Amino acid sequence: MESIGREIRKIRIGNKLSQEEFADRINQKLGLSITKGMVSKWESNSIEPKTRMIKAIAETFHVSLDQMLGLDVPEKPSTVETIAAHIDDDLTEEELEDIKRYIQFIKSQRK
Repeated sequence: MESIGREIRKIRIGNKLSQEEFADRINQKLGLSITKGMVSKWESNSIEPKTRMIKAIAETFHVSLDQMLGLDVPEKPSTVETIAAHIDDDLTEEELEDIKRYIQFIKSQRK
């Protein structure tokens, strides 16, 4: 698991910004007062940013909070999505509803 400071640095470098430009971009978008020094302390893990700042970075640079926190949580597709991947595109809404009702029927028979 990456540290939040390392994730912030990766986002900043990935956007080809200096620490000052990074802070300015967030400040302009969200009206905050982040300084170059704060960014430096975050990246060196001297201090951790407050939740509000993590959210501001995620919103500004369009990254997930999971990424910001260094989490690697695989997304679990829903059952409907998994089934839908195996159904032809030419079904009507009524036919899809019939399929869903059939699934519910099958599940009700599990006892």
